[in-house]
Amino acid sequence: MPEIDSKQVLARTWILLAIDACDRAGLTPLPKSRGHRLIFLSNCLADLFNALPPSKRVLKYKRGPFYPDVQWHLDRLATMGLADIKNFSIEEDEYGPWMEANYLITRSGVDAVQKVRDTPFGYSTSGYIDELVFSFARLNARRLDQVAMGELNYSAPGIAEGALITFEDTHTNLALRKANEFEQLAPEILTAGLREKLLLYLRYIETEDAVV
Repeated sequence: MPEIDSKQVLARTWILLAIDACDRAGLTPLPKSRGHRLIFLSNCLADLFNALPPSKRVLKYKRGPFYPDVQWHLDRLATMGLADIKNFSIEEDEYGPWMEANYLITRSGVDAVQKVRDTPFGYSTSGYIDELVFSFARLNARRLDQVAMGELNYSAPGIAEGALITFEDTHTNLALRKANEFEQLAPEILTAGLREKLLLYLRYIETEDAVV
């Protein structure tokens, strides 16, 4: 029997929890591109809440954050019957051909999520992902797909297309810096408020992106 790669299991679990949260937040069917942007946003503040994301590195692609490994796991979840793919298409834009698809969680996927939530990792991780996804869902619906593009690490000056963005060093993570600034400004509100911190940061980058 082949050895199970714990990192792959962690990544797949994280992604399945995200699809499930999107389903409950009314964000499904989940377009592929939005799924990658949500995973990117989940990476930005993960360290603040002691969550371990599926990948701490991403390339700045011309179409927005994209993780080849995350895409592999998305499609793997579909072949496992835990997710479903709808509206698969090859689209053409100014950058050339691009594959798009929508993802939904299946009944088997929901059952798997319930089992995962009963584990220490699943319980803590699902709490963070739920808060992130539901905060994301409260943003302006017409701008959801642009929020990640205005994220401080992604839109930082000097980060060229094709550059590697990493969250391995908390000292260089601009999202953590801004979240800490918010907490210093309003400690009585943000000290224990996970949802408040997430929503405030997402609102901030949504507004910053809207201004650009």
